[in-house]
Amino acid sequence: HGVPGSCRHPIMNTIFGGHFEAWVSNHFLSVFLPFLVIAAPVGCCLAMSIYYGRTARSSGWRRSKILAYQFTAMCTGLLAGLVGIGGGLIFSPFFLLMGMEPHVAVGTSSTCVLFTSSSTTIQYLFTDRILMSLALVYGVVTLLGSSGGTTLVHALQDTFSTKKSYITWVVAAGVATSAVLSLAKFVELAH
Repeated sequence: HGVPGSCRHPIMNTIFGGHFEAWVSNHFLSVFLPFLVIAAPVGCCLAMSIYYGRTARSSGWRRSKILAYQFTAMCTGLLAGLVGIGGGLIFSPFFLLMGMEPHVAVGTSSTCVLFTSSSTTIQYLFTDRILMSLALVYGVVTLLGSSGGTTLVHALQDTFSTKKSYITWVVAAGVATSAVLSLAKFVELAH
């Protein structure tokens, strides 16, 4: 039932010690493992959501604010998994709307994106869909762009410390550019 040889992939052999093919040949494990792969993360997310929701509530947060954050996180995760929309496109504007300082919103959004992009990268690595030469080039370009963006934000904060709206406009311009490029790619693929 699957791609021949996928259980003997070098990464799978390293992680599971070459036993994965025998495990999925067992009827019980072939039914239980897919269930576990779904149930374990969903259960962990629900447990964390309840725990941190209660913690935030005991710290004085309103229930509506807690639900807004949890709902946005859930929707962003679904969109990231289903259509590849990154968390930065949704989290940064949401955090700004919720009243976060712009530099905190961008930093928090970037941290969230780190986890979603890492999980996607691992999935692509398992399926041999990464061209390492391109990954190296894109990694260097991204590193330079991130350094430049961080330098720009710090320069704006130092120069215009009373005008926090400049950083908001930089984030809005980045989100708008990303949306326009995504729309252009969609139109290109539609034809």
